[in-house]
Amino acid sequence: MKFNSLISTLMLAGAIGLSSAAVLPRNDADTIANFGRIGICLSYFADGPTDKELAPCKTFCPTQNPGSDPNAVGCKGPGIPRDQIDPSIVEKDDDGNEFTPGTCVCDLSGATAILDVVIQGLAELDNVICAVILNAVVTLVEEGIDHVPGGSSAAIGKAVEGAKTFVENGLDAVSYFSDWIGQTCNIHDFNFDLDDIFNGLVAEPDSLGVSKGCFKSGGQC
Repeated sequence: MKFNSLISTLMLAGAIGLSSAAVLPRNDADTIANFGRIGICLSYFADGPTDKELAPCKTFCPTQNPGSDPNAVGCKGPGIPRDQIDPSIVEKDDDGNEFTPGTCVCDLSGATAILDVVIQGLAELDNVICAVILNAVVTLVEEGIDHVPGGSSAAIGKAVEGAKTFVENGLDAVSYFSDWIGQTCNIHDFNFDLDDIFNGLVAEPDSLGVSKGCFKSGGQC
């Protein structure tokens, strides 16, 4: 279901006469120019360059909302793990960073839009991390870092980074666990107090993780 908007966007590209080679060219400048015509962004799997990711949207969104702030835009990815994405739509930019076409978000005023962009801006939770993340975060908050099982450092780092990013952007524990961890990792039952664990993660030292920053319009959080 989450992938329908992406498929619709790609179909739109075909409808206006762009071949697949034109929609996904190899040169970054051409990619940004073509994507900017139809509202597609470069949805990176890891920490890709934000300026390049959003560049097409800064061209596209003002054409949809004249007079709007071209910097108040976001990029919504497919919302599914990397290993579930069709390899045929995975491309690399000029620097070798992998991305897939995402959908430009042109209005960041609503909470849903902010949530989508924050989730997109966070590092991907893969199957390995999903398998250990809940146990790891509960142990971290309730017992401390020394009691976290070995092999969970990546999960802890992303969990703390995510919590601090969520709180900086005005998002709460329910969104953090249900809309990010729950949806990404297909987890629906949380046998702990969401607020307690969330607040505990936010309070962890920056050595374990820091916020990815403010994603709201004009950087005003």
